[in-house]
Amino acid sequence: RGGAGFPTGAKLAAVASGGRRPVVVANGAEGEPVSFKDKLLLRRAPHIVLDGAALAAAAVGAREVVVALDRNAGEEIGVISDALDERRDRGLGWRLAVVPPGFVTGEETALLSALQGRDPKPTFTPPRPYERGLNGAPTLVQNVETLAHVALVARHGPHWFRAVGTAREPGSALFTISGAVGRPGVYEASFGTPMRALVEQAGGLRGAPGA
Repeated sequence: RGGAGFPTGAKLAAVASGGRRPVVVANGAEGEPVSFKDKLLLRRAPHIVLDGAALAAAAVGAREVVVALDRNAGEEIGVISDALDERRDRGLGWRLAVVPPGFVTGEETALLSALQGRDPKPTFTPPRPYERGLNGAPTLVQNVETLAHVALVARHGPHWFRAVGTAREPGSALFTISGAVGRPGVYEASFGTPMRALVEQAGGLRGAPGA
């Protein structure tokens, strides 16, 4: 799934048909309040994210991948920098870019503005990034969790992915659970999991919510 649940396959196809050499942007600029799922993923499994980005680049014909991180994500910047140093992908150029923090920066058009040295402000008029994005090239902007799923589906197959979740929403997702629970943190759960089960996985409620 891409942003707002947009199908990743449709996004890949749109970028691939853009007519020029495209660019892939791995969006790790996690700005949602109290969300830490992307940061945890980048710290714990950076190469799964980078494998997914490399696969996406191969699918759309890109030769450049930009990994975009929020400048306050100091530990993650270091981990990804080290991971990129370990990779020697022929024909694929990697770049780590640090962007201003903030919720709006994670929106794809705002992120592309920041990557080009402009204020991170969304634009809602055409052309869209898949038509003309970073430096005028067709651009695939994909969240790092989605790219990790791309790598895992490529490794284990679609039937493995559909073994959990629902028929309409297969697979799993990462959830940040914080506040009045016993074990705040990031948890993976199948789509269709009731909220009560997620809270129980995080140790159950502790005290009055919001207290």
